[in-house]
Amino acid sequence: MSDLGGERILVTGAGGGIGSEIARALVGAGARVVLHDRDWDALGAIASDLGAMGVVGDLTDAASVDAVAEQAWAAHEGLEGLVNCAGIYPVTPFLEMSAAEWDAVLGLNLRAPFLLTQAVARRMVAAGIPGRVVNITSTAATLCRPGVAHYGASKAGLQQLTRVLALELAPHGIRVNAVAPGVIATPRVMAHASGDGAAEHVAKLARIPLAREGRMDELVGPVLLMLGPASSYCTGSVLLADGGLTLGIPTY
Repeated sequence: MSDLGGERILVTGAGGGIGSEIARALVGAGARVVLHDRDWDALGAIASDLGAMGVVGDLTDAASVDAVAEQAWAAHEGLEGLVNCAGIYPVTPFLEMSAAEWDAVLGLNLRAPFLLTQAVARRMVAAGIPGRVVNITSTAATLCRPGVAHYGASKAGLQQLTRVLALELAPHGIRVNAVAPGVIATPRVMAHASGDGAAEHVAKLARIPLAREGRMDELVGPVLLMLGPASSYCTGSVLLADGGLTLGIPTY
């Protein structure tokens, strides 16, 4: 199901956290991966460790996005896959949220996947390559909580963008799906849980029927599924990987 031998795949936000875990799994599955992050300090060691090409670029800038797409495309003379994983997750009460912070979150979490998917898909169409795109969204797209008006809006928008692009790109043989993680035990999430976010983390765990955070490797499987041949009839799907967080009230 996860045999991606020789497949050429670009992963954004691969300098750490979920993005780097996805990149490692793809390399392990035989893919030829191009890693992206916004600075080399985050990306260099991982690219070297995986023996993969690293591309640096600001995905909120249209010209930089096209340069990232071109470098990734040229690295292996084409791409079959794209994983839009880069994102930011600040927590700010709505009444204290600045327009600049709103723009920054929507810029990286929603505008960047639009721009990069467009740049890559145009190349796929021109080359006649039937590609796959996987967007990393979030349960915050549908499950509300305080302080994430911008983040929730960006992920809800990304899920709808996934569906619309699936519709428009299907005639070109390009599938577009999304994976929506819940509480995943990334280093950043666990650091937040042991500090200012302790109460929030406890409240989230109380709503998860599986009663724990998800491991990063447990998110990788759904991503590889959506990139591989086992999901060849899936497009426009949003696959939850949330331990049941969004099901409802787990107990009384």
